[in-house]
Amino acid sequence: MNRFTTRGGFTLLAAAAALTGCAVEAPASHGECTVDTALTCDTILAGNPDAGAGAAGLVGYSCTGVARPDENAKYVAGIPYGMICALQGPNADGTTGYCCTPPDPPVTCALDITSVTAISNDPSRACPTADNYKFECYGADRPEALNPALTCGNGIRDGQLVQYCCAAAGRPMGCTEAKGACPADRATGLIMYSGPPGAVQSGLTGWSCPADTAPRGEDFGMSESRADYYYFTCAVPAPPVGQFSNFCCFTPAPVLPGGSCVTATKVQGQIPKCTPGRFGFACYGRDTPEDDFTQIYCEDAPIDGYDDQGKQAKLFCCDYRKPNGVACDRGDICQSHNCTEGYCCAAAGRPMGCTEA
Repeated sequence: MNRFTTRGGFTLLAAAAALTGCAVEAPASHGECTVDTALTCDTILAGNPDAGAGAAGLVGYSCTGVARPDENAKYVAGIPYGMICALQGPNADGTTGYCCTPPDPPVTCALDITSVTAISNDPSRACPTADNYKFECYGADRPEALNPALTCGNGIRDGQLVQYCCAAAGRPMGCTEAKGACPADRATGLIMYSGPPGAVQSGLTGWSCPADTAPRGEDFGMSESRADYYYFTCAVPAPPVGQFSNFCCFTPAPVLPGGSCVTATKVQGQIPKCTPGRFGFACYGRDTPEDDFTQIYCEDAPIDGYDDQGKQAKLFCCDYRKPNGVACDRGDICQSHNCTEGYCCAAAGRPMGCTEA
């Protein structure tokens, strides 16, 4: 008897033809999937025609029973290769529709079939939120970066893989990049979404976003460099103007293993001094934002509080390192790490009020 095991603990038994006197009943099929060209899978991503889902080349499928097109992923040397599908709901003929990444070439993500309770019959393996399913990915890409018909929560690292709980959900209207926004006041170093004449470019990127929406890497156009990180690290925004909030953000370098600090833009109620233009962080370990983000320096003592999702954390209010030409009193608050004659400068010996290099 040959035994074949798929990831997640499902076991299929096949009786060798030479065996006699023993019969193994084949497991019942839970459905089949076929390509469905009538299913529309080219919705616009984040309200930006320059970042459309059509560019992902998603393929429509219709499935009977509880089958899914992405349930047959393979693992090679521990790396998953498969498809990522987003549930689109029932079709008129009683089948279920899915929008999926193409099977060839496969992506380095895989559906954890045990999280589909209708197949595994094990509710303990399901995601905490209804209608969410688990995917695990290798590398920097999140599932929704590959299939924009999904929305996923925070990733949880498991060895060399990162696990996500995702659901099929349309994107809210996205953010608009504001080039040239977010300068720093030359005298105070305060980051402003729109500054007075003579303000110094800070190196931050400005974004205008609908209420309760944060900038995402996908909001960059197709011709721009997209960060591996799905969310940027953003300063506390100013109060909304109409239905929009303005953010000043940077793209962080990958946080080293053990880093536990994440951006928290809603800390002002707990730290009144964390005014717009400053950076709030929630940390869950012994590290500090300065340990995890080289662009940040922190002078204020942390407090015990709650992150943007209401979880207990150590809260910090910090500042973005000052660009060249902004007043300083020591080098470690400067992006250049050099303070010359009271101003941040790229090199020692430059005159007072030196401009950006």
